[in-house]
Amino acid sequence: MDLDLGLVANFLVLIEEKHFGRAAIRLHMTSSALSKRIKRLERQVGADLIEHDPGGVFAVTPAGRRFAADAVPLIAWADAARANARTTPTRHTVRLGVPAGTMAILSKVDLGGVTREVRRSFPEAHLVRQDVAFTELATCLPDRQVDLLWTFAPVRHPVVDTCPLPLSAPRVGVVPARHALADAGTMKVEDFSEQPILYNPICPEEWMSQFWLGDVRPRREARLVETYAQSFTGVLRHASGGTAVIATVLEVKPLLGAAFRPIELTGAAPVDFHLARRRTDRHGAVDAFWKAFQGVSPR
Repeated sequence: MDLDLGLVANFLVLIEEKHFGRAAIRLHMTSSALSKRIKRLERQVGADLIEHDPGGVFAVTPAGRRFAADAVPLIAWADAARANARTTPTRHTVRLGVPAGTMAILSKVDLGGVTREVRRSFPEAHLVRQDVAFTELATCLPDRQVDLLWTFAPVRHPVVDTCPLPLSAPRVGVVPARHALADAGTMKVEDFSEQPILYNPICPEEWMSQFWLGDVRPRREARLVETYAQSFTGVLRHASGGTAVIATVLEVKPLLGAAFRPIELTGAAPVDFHLARRRTDRHGAVDAFWKAFQGVSPR
């Protein structure tokens, strides 16, 4: 039979008080209830622990004295185990969203260093990177898909806060390997903007405009080709079979492979990175990562 530590603790109180009535008062129960609990403990131990007396006074048997001596450290260890369990840090998993297919942009920051900084306050903090479909960039935080969002522009939503990060990336052009501009290497951004350029009309305008070069010439002069791709991989797939070009950030260059050629765009303003979170996430590991990211330096 298993040993009930609650009964053991009651027995030790009884030993200390040396009287059923006083022990019962201390334990907030009746003398009759305490007597029943001690008898149950004796059945679990398999030995008589006390010699009962109708007046509430009792004598501890030799077996009872030996059991009490062993039970004191047993209860102390149980209490310590309970306390340790309550103070063991909870594992804090924070989900960092990144525009789908552009995980390479995180190469600009030492994520390990950010996590170490957070773990000074939250030793069990853990950062998980997660792709976010392009059309969900404005809703992934309110919908609780992620806890933080690393993106290219402020998120315009009433329950989302966005802060600029001290990091930016050059914009580059990308063309298929068989495109007429494939060997250009370098172009003025104004010249590149005259090409038919891919854009997703469903994406947030403040995010998408940077990638159809909306800051270079008016929209009415842009030759925009719609794509409904939900990731950068999908954009490349669309571009591979046509004449439309892409404007993106330099950090995605390793993703291009042999099928595409990057083109340096001289005169193009860099893309500034931003971090967003739900406005209500002001405490815990999310807040710690929020602050740590704001202090990052480029690698």
